[in-house]
Amino acid sequence: LILAGVVTVNGVVVTELGTKVSLNDDIRFNGERLKGENKVYLVMNKPKGYVTTTNDPHADKMVRDLINPDLCPQRVFPVGRLDKNTTGVLMFTNDGEIAEKLTHPSYDKKKIYQVSLDSKLKQEDYEKILSGVELSDGVIAADELEYIEEDDHRKLGIEIHSGKNRI
Repeated sequence: LILAGVVTVNGVVVTELGTKVSLNDDIRFNGERLKGENKVYLVMNKPKGYVTTTNDPHADKMVRDLINPDLCPQRVFPVGRLDKNTTGVLMFTNDGEIAEKLTHPSYDKKKIYQVSLDSKLKQEDYEKILSGVELSDGVIAADELEYIEEDDHRKLGIEIHSGKNRI
């Protein structure tokens, strides 16, 4: 369409692919001004049993199914991933820029999880988590690890900044 000469920027026909524009530019296609869609941000407490995907033919329940299309007709996608059996805060948006800033490893964003175990965490395992655990895609160490209640060693808060999958 650009090569065909039907796109204008600030009243000038643009025929060069890769032309840079700014948010304030008047961009038109066949004389009609293009408008960006409003940014949408949704936060939910993801329930157990739902997969964090927008399309999976093998999944019984997807988090996208929890969003009422009458209340949010925009196409939004989950920011980050939570495993099927993990519960917690999950954000949806159509804002790719903020999604990248929150998830791309180069931005070094920290993540905080609350973990409930079926038995008490041993001191040697506590120290190992802080010093580093070998996973299939390399070593990961927690930045911080604390018991939520000092007398209950089954509930922990863990802070990481890794971008590794399935951490």
